[in-house]
Amino acid sequence: MIWEFNVEIVLFTVVGIALYVVTGQLLAMLEKMHGDPLPQRNIVFFVIILALSLPTFSMLRTLLGEGESAQHDYQEQQPTDGGNQSPEPH
Repeated sequence: MIWEFNVEIVLFTVVGIALYVVTGQLLAMLEKMHGDPLPQRNIVFFVIILALSLPTFSMLRTLLGEGESAQHDYQEQQPTDGGNQSPEPH
């Protein structure tokens, strides 16, 4: 099968959705404490989700182990001859 089911992709997607929901709830709580909608609400949302997502995804990467990440599966392979191969004549 060409498309392989990758649990890591599903896990990161579910965590991203959860972070989005949690950020929305935190923003609503901040606005309730403030009494009015926050000025520059989108920027505040971005800062909150960034502050939550960086350590969360870093922790997930650590827990899953570097060898299992999709990034390592698709790295460009280096030539085994050191790249000194002369071009073949046509």
